[in-house]
Amino acid sequence: MTGTVRSRRRWWLIIALLIAAAVAAYPIALVVKHMIGSAVGPTTVAHNADGTERTIFWRDYPGVAGIDPQETLDGPSPEQALETGRKMIAEIRSALSAELQLEWATDYDPSGTGGPLVRHVSNGFGGTSLLSVVNGTESQSTSVPETWAGKQRAVDIIGDVADKYGFGEPAFDDLAAWSDEDRVRDLGGRTPDQQVIVSGMVPGPAGQWLSFRFQDLSKDTDGRLEERLRPPAGSGWQLNTVALSYGANGLLAEEDRAAFESRLRPFLGLTPPAPLES
Repeated sequence: MTGTVRSRRRWWLIIALLIAAAVAAYPIALVVKHMIGSAVGPTTVAHNADGTERTIFWRDYPGVAGIDPQETLDGPSPEQALETGRKMIAEIRSALSAELQLEWATDYDPSGTGGPLVRHVSNGFGGTSLLSVVNGTESQSTSVPETWAGKQRAVDIIGDVADKYGFGEPAFDDLAAWSDEDRVRDLGGRTPDQQVIVSGMVPGPAGQWLSFRFQDLSKDTDGRLEERLRPPAGSGWQLNTVALSYGANGLLAEEDRAAFESRLRPFLGLTPPAPLES
């Protein structure tokens, strides 16, 4: 009898250990699966004319997720776009100065690198594209309209000039997911007219963009944000400012055009999958 009990206990112990090992292995398997999936990236099964199938690996896609490849092909080179972006901002500055009496500081490079072009950036699908990112320097005025009507007029001027360059309508950043507490803590107010920081974007063709930001410390009633935003001495960063910057999320350099067109062919007519989380 005693031997039977011991035998049963031994088998229960073995079963419990096997179950524990299986449970421990399950998250490891998930991690391995995720690592393999990330390495391979998303795929699409396409059908050939003869009825056979082929697997398309989106990690080889030469463009960038979210940017129409035809817009890329029709769009400017990074160098051309950067020059046009600088011209557009200069025109916006002039218009804002004329109507709102703004003056401007020396352009500020928030990246600190001094290099506006980054070539062959991620394609969003686990691979490397043939496109270049553009991040221009930031233009900052030395004062800011303190009334909400003044800020709205500035946005209208920005939009009018950007429209001449083929850009869309200006839009303030969407804060719908922000709580009142988050807005007060990070931006200085619950609504845009109460906020120290109000920012937005003007979308352009082929992944180009123009960003704008108002920073108005007259709305900082307790001085908390002024302390946080105060720049190092000599940095050139303005506390009260209308800030403008131009950039692009993926433009095609002329020397990469032939390779881009060649790598794009297998993806023509396919619906892109969702990009990988960064």
